[in-house]
Amino acid sequence: MSGRFARRMAGFNLIEVMIAVVLLSVGLLGMALLQTTALRAGQSANERTTATMLSHKLLDMARANRQQAASYNLIRPEDFIAAGDGRAGICAADAVPPTPQWQADRDSWVCAARRALPDAEGSVTVSGAVSSVVGPPALPAASGQITVTLSWLDNRVTGARETFIVVTGL
Repeated sequence: MSGRFARRMAGFNLIEVMIAVVLLSVGLLGMALLQTTALRAGQSANERTTATMLSHKLLDMARANRQQAASYNLIRPEDFIAAGDGRAGICAADAVPPTPQWQADRDSWVCAARRALPDAEGSVTVSGAVSSVVGPPALPAASGQITVTLSWLDNRVTGARETFIVVTGL
């Protein structure tokens, strides 16, 4: 009787091993899914950080060029379309920078955004700024408010456009 009992127990060991393999496989698949999700979320967070830094870069440019602060209002989504992928045209390494400083700042910002963010678009709205300065360039005649909007395609997580908006005084 012990021989029959031993043969029946041998089958149970095989079933236990198979169950353990299935449980281990499910756990490993769950870990792989978790890793993929974390990578996507990390990339999305990186893009939001880049958008934040680019927006603040433009704000700093406008504050440094207070004489032409009202001209930054002319930055529109069409500038991003004209920049293409951010490597040719106005963004080419051999492109001649425009003479008004605000246009050079615009080209630099648009090209950086197009290179760093997928399908980037943006605009700037300046209100209450005076385009001429009385006294030293560091002291504006009147300060205003500037709104920088930057959007991009976040196809890793949501597949929709993400938008970052910052509003501050000049």
